[in-house]
Amino acid sequence: MNLVLLLLTLIILTASGVYVLMQDWRAAANRLLALFALNGMALTCAASVRLTSNNLQEIWFVSGLLAPLLSNSFGLLIWLILTIFIPHRYAQPSVRWSLAAPYLLMTILLVFDWYGNADIVARDVVRNDAGTVAFTPGPAFVLVMILFTIGVVIVPLTFLITIAIRHRRMRGPALWLIGGAALSYMMGFTFRSQAISVPELSYASLFPLQLALGWVTLRYQVFRPSTVALRTAIEHLQDGIVLLDAQRCVRFANRAAQRLAPFLAADAAALSFEEALVHAGFVESTAPDDYLNRLRRFNRDSEVAATLLVLETSIEGARESSSVALLRDMTVVERQKAALMASQAMLEERTAALERSLEEIRQRDILITRLTLPLIPLGNGIVVIPLIGAFDGLRCKELVSMLLSYIEERSAHIVLLDLTGVTGFDEALATALRQATDGARLMGAQVALCGVRPDIAESIIHERIHLNGVRHFATMQEGVTALLRPDVKGFRHTDSR
Repeated sequence: MNLVLLLLTLIILTASGVYVLMQDWRAAANRLLALFALNGMALTCAASVRLTSNNLQEIWFVSGLLAPLLSNSFGLLIWLILTIFIPHRYAQPSVRWSLAAPYLLMTILLVFDWYGNADIVARDVVRNDAGTVAFTPGPAFVLVMILFTIGVVIVPLTFLITIAIRHRRMRGPALWLIGGAALSYMMGFTFRSQAISVPELSYASLFPLQLALGWVTLRYQVFRPSTVALRTAIEHLQDGIVLLDAQRCVRFANRAAQRLAPFLAADAAALSFEEALVHAGFVESTAPDDYLNRLRRFNRDSEVAATLLVLETSIEGARESSSVALLRDMTVVERQKAALMASQAMLEERTAALERSLEEIRQRDILITRLTLPLIPLGNGIVVIPLIGAFDGLRCKELVSMLLSYIEERSAHIVLLDLTGVTGFDEALATALRQATDGARLMGAQVALCGVRPDIAESIIHERIHLNGVRHFATMQEGVTALLRPDVKGFRHTDSR
């Protein structure tokens, strides 16, 4: 029965180590688990020799390996806990080696004590009356057992319990390892007690912990994903993945690639990648810009039109020339791009139409402004401009601009502004009139006002608006009569207040 359990332990350890190494031998967690399994296999083999051999010299030699290998196993277990649950701590060498140092020192001490005949922890192995091989304890045996219990039981369980409490996402695998470790510890202490007549089973007590590690590896995928998991992920990608050999023949194509081009299937005829695309109706239409981006473009003009974008890269480290091609179906993207370009063209047309409409509105506004500020020439360089309606800031600015333009166009030297049609007189209009007067004076012309109604006069007085330097007339008729006199040619300003 003992040998059956030891053999089963060897099978479990071998399967676990080989499984994780096949997944990714370069990952730290995978290599640590393989080392843990290898160390457990050595421990199991040593226990088997110790149980089956009748040669006391062989028994003595392998007995010295049991305790160091056990100590080394739990040092590797601490590192495994770090890599699985706290990888950022494992990446710190100071933390990693400070946790492993006690186990390493214990391993060296036990090896030196046994094979160096120091007889500090254990002295020898003897057969008792029942024929069972047992250690002869040394003076430091109890102290070493206490330290051994702390490092083997308390430290790993404390780590795992803390992780199960603080990290909810990793609670499942942590609880499984807690259960496996606790069961292993209980079996080890139970089988070493005097009440049980099979202390040999203590060397198979790590079986629950090793079984828990194997289950966590399969159930929770805490180690690097296996090739099966990677292939499953690749099969469910939306983009096509194609593996090509040195002759550019397809060696693997996922479902998306086979859906785009059925001739890419691995069981199809031995066609090259380009031939398979041609059989699927695709024609290469790679543009210069695509070559710059290391892309190839294929189009299919048929009942089911499609556009295929191919990105190919070589596999580094391969014995033979091989590459991987990524196939992306750009049909929907191209349709959306065409629709976007059509929408952009329509938007540009609407923008141009809107700009034309705005230009028409601007020309209309200019015409309306000119109509609201009509010019009436009276001859002899005299013009009359009737002001109609309300004048805000914009109209006041246009009034000044148009008045100066009229003076330049008509070579006018006298401008009569009629205020009869003005609905309100305020500081803005008064400022505009002063600016117009000053501008006209600089251009060699004079400005006169007429048609000042009582309400306008009241506004001028109430607002304390000063129009000094501007000649006033009561009505347009009076102003026109005065300005058309023969002596007005040398128009001299007289201030009427």
